[in-house]
Amino acid sequence: MTPEAWVALYKAMLIGSVMGILSALMGVGGGVIAVPAMMYLMGFDIKLASGTSLAAMVVVSLAGAIKHYTQGSVDPATAGGIILTGVVFALIGAWLNKMLPAMWLQRIFAVFLACMAVQVFWRTISTPDKPPAEAAKEKPEEPAQ
Repeated sequence: MTPEAWVALYKAMLIGSVMGILSALMGVGGGVIAVPAMMYLMGFDIKLASGTSLAAMVVVSLAGAIKHYTQGSVDPATAGGIILTGVVFALIGAWLNKMLPAMWLQRIFAVFLACMAVQVFWRTISTPDKPPAEAAKEKPEEPAQ
């Protein structure tokens, strides 16, 4: 292998390591990590980075999902519903990826990431001592009569 090929392999393995740990640790979609990393570390355009990320995430996600399932951390009914609609809309998304200019995809992705960051930050500061799911279950106290 050439030195350039070794560097590319090292970068891909670094991206895979971060993508794998964060996707399994927090349920973060690997594309949130892998797509920007491939764009900036490897010089991929967003279309190539998106497709490559999806191809890699098939196996990475399956490994994480199996481990979570064996630990009782999967709601099969919810996962099934997400899978049914997710497959259909993934096909639509792949078609749109081909149809839209790369710059528009990059802008859409940036807005999506910004919105997600704001949501996570807001939930973190609004209920700092409890995870969002736990805080959502609480009912406000009723006023004394």
